[in-house]
Amino acid sequence: MKKSLLFDLLKFAMLHPKIGVQIVQSALQSYNDSKQDVKTLDVRSLQVSEVINNLFPHTTISLVKLRENLTTLHNYLTNFFEKLENKNYPSKEKPYPIDYSLDDSSSLFLYILCKIVKPDTVVETGVAYGRSSSYILQALSENNKGNLYSIDSIFRPWESKQMIGSVIPKDLTNRWKFIFGPSSTELKKLLDKLGMVDIFFHDSLHTSKNMMFEFETAWPFIKNDGFLISDDITGNNAFYKFSKSKNLQPIIISSKNKNSMIGILHKF
Repeated sequence: MKKSLLFDLLKFAMLHPKIGVQIVQSALQSYNDSKQDVKTLDVRSLQVSEVINNLFPHTTISLVKLRENLTTLHNYLTNFFEKLENKNYPSKEKPYPIDYSLDDSSSLFLYILCKIVKPDTVVETGVAYGRSSSYILQALSENNKGNLYSIDSIFRPWESKQMIGSVIPKDLTNRWKFIFGPSSTELKKLLDKLGMVDIFFHDSLHTSKNMMFEFETAWPFIKNDGFLISDDITGNNAFYKFSKSKNLQPIIISSKNKNSMIGILHKF
């Protein structure tokens, strides 16, 4: 990290002690994870179409038609990220790297899953620009049913509340409920308030400790026949351990980035 960025980070931590503690804890957790011998899940990764056929073998929904439904949203998101390409990172205008967002296959899966399941309640941790949120909200809008509850906060001096979810089209925000704060303090409170959820999606701090906390906190609130989904499952053993603890065989979606795979657990 450049000295200027490190200085800004230290200054930010001093001015915001609670966030400063979270920054230090996150760094320590990431360091500990780097020392882990990461276990490989003994599961073949699948393409989105294979995943859908695996989960819903009797669905009559046309995946080709669903992809066509996303043309307008895809063009909108592409335009948004193209405008950011020449911006400096990290900065207030570009607080997250462009590749920080989920790739197209993962986003497509979230959209198709919500179209088939027609959830009443979806909870996600980690928003960043809001790419995955947009795909979920597009499905909820087309379903004319359900709400997305998203939890995120600012952890760096170049981040701002205004940029969280900034890519989400305005016409989709009526079903979006944003909770500002870290998942460590906000997730349990939200779940207690909601009662049960159809889908839980982890995409916040990808450390073993935080992932296990979110999985274990969310699982009791996921309805039978609901889903726990996690991005970035290959950086540590959290998803592997949690899957084993529930005696469940996870489903893994293929990704262009082998270090950023998405895992799915179907709760029965």
